[in-house]
Amino acid sequence: QQRSLEDVVAHLGETFQQRLFRLIDERGMTDVEVYKKANLDRKLFSKIRCNAEYRPKKITAVALAMALKLNLDETKDLLSRAEMALSPSSKFDLIITYFIEREVYDIYTINIALFQHEQPLLGA
Repeated sequence: QQRSLEDVVAHLGETFQQRLFRLIDERGMTDVEVYKKANLDRKLFSKIRCNAEYRPKKITAVALAMALKLNLDETKDLLSRAEMALSPSSKFDLIITYFIEREVYDIYTINIALFQHEQPLLGA
C-alpha cells in the first residue's frame, strides 16, 4: 500500500543540527572540543546549537565533519541534512574527500592543501 504525501512528510529525518549534536554525543566529545577542532568561533557554534533551523555554510559543515572525524558516508549524510553534497567537479570537495579517505582530520594540514590549491580554508 502506498503512503500518502502527508504520511511521508510527517516522517521527516533528522535535521543537520539534530544529527550534529547526536554525533557529538555518540563520540563522547564536548561542544568546546568540537568547535576548537573545527577551528570555529564559539558564537557561531552557539548559533548552531540554539537555532534548530540553522543552515551552516558548506565550509562550516565540512569543518565540523573533520572535527568529528566522520568517514565519507557519515560526512555525505551530515552535509545532505543541510541540503549539500560533495561534488566530483569541485576542487575543494575533491581535496576534502582525499583527506577523509586517508583518515587525515587535522584542520591545519587540510588547510595547507586547500591554500596550495587556492581554495577557501576551513574554519576561516
